[in-house]
Amino acid sequence: LTASERAADLGVTPSNILFYGPPGTGKTYLARALSSELDYPAVILTGSAINSKWINESAEQVHTLFNEAQSIAAAEGGAIIFVDEVDSVLKQRAGKGDAHAEDTKVVNEFLGHLENTGEYNIVFIGATNRLESIDMAGMRAGRIDQKIEIGQPDRASRAKILRAQLAERRHTVPDELIADVSAETDGFVAADLEQLVTRAAKRALQREDNVIRQEDIVSAMPE
Repeated sequence: LTASERAADLGVTPSNILFYGPPGTGKTYLARALSSELDYPAVILTGSAINSKWINESAEQVHTLFNEAQSIAAAEGGAIIFVDEVDSVLKQRAGKGDAHAEDTKVVNEFLGHLENTGEYNIVFIGATNRLESIDMAGMRAGRIDQKIEIGQPDRASRAKILRAQLAERRHTVPDELIADVSAETDGFVAADLEQLVTRAAKRALQREDNVIRQEDIVSAMPE
């Protein structure tokens, strides 16, 4: 039996996950990496892409999103829904008026679908910079089961991020330099480290080279 088949026999369904933390810390990168590890087709979009200025349309888009994921899961054995900026569609319900009524409609639609993801072998992954803005009803067991804070990376994590970024490009950067750079970039988040490697790649291009070398990383470091 596969792991999925054993889980089904035991009545264990995939957990929905929320990544939260400051901007640029790599929540989206981690969500995409997790999607790749699970080897399921993924539907990836932002909360702002779901929202609409037209009455009822946002709730209908949520319904369509989960229906499409169900169809994919039925064909492929599972599916992933990843929504970045999920706080914009799963926002706290409060107040009166048409805008708030529409927000409530969208949240209720979202919550209803979150309760049924396990039935269809769908994994929902959300990411937010504003945990305090999310409706707490979405945080209860059976909807979003795991909440994982993604903070600023420590020295060892910065080194791993640099290696991962360099692994996607041709380079001859020694591990000793990566260790030095990770020590000198305290306070950098994943987005900062990605930008550093991108700057190094541009410097290699300016040298009419197609390989990132030690000198490129050194010159890309902030002064």
